[in-house]
Amino acid sequence: MNTEKKTREKILTNKFLPLILMALNLSFFFYLIPEHVAEANSTLLGIVGGIITMILSFWIFGILTPKLYEKIPIFMGLFCISTLFIFGYFFIVKTTDFSSNELSKNGVYTEAIIIDKTKIYGKRGNSIQNIEVQFNTNKGEQANAQILITEQEYENFYKGMKIKIYYSSEHPNIARVSYK
Repeated sequence: MNTEKKTREKILTNKFLPLILMALNLSFFFYLIPEHVAEANSTLLGIVGGIITMILSFWIFGILTPKLYEKIPIFMGLFCISTLFIFGYFFIVKTTDFSSNELSKNGVYTEAIIIDKTKIYGKRGNSIQNIEVQFNTNKGEQANAQILITEQEYENFYKGMKIKIYYSSEHPNIARVSYK
């Protein structure tokens, strides 16, 4: 039991382990996860990656700069917490860039049918609206996609309505309403 405790302490106080884990974390979320998977699950992966980054930041600063951590704990704590938001921002930018690039390279116009509408209310009257559309791809397959829309579009669109969309022939789940 005593050797187990020493081993655990040795691991937790190793100065290189949290740095290695941080490098692995960033590599995994920004390079190893396929971009179309990251785009489809951007919110969940952004939150999970941000939380892991924040925890590793606390661990890194706690081990590498313990005196600074003791002198200005509030600043260091806020800095570590900010890594959650920094990670999330860059992850969302990465996935948004992928969607835009994918549509510009492989975009196809087609007609789709709205099969569902969703409106999620947040604080202070803000809301997020999206529609789920069903369409046939240029390969003859049936596909569905979730599309974020404006409040005005949400009011004007209805289930069963046919609309023009622009989707990626490589990743049909990436789609936008066409305004042409």
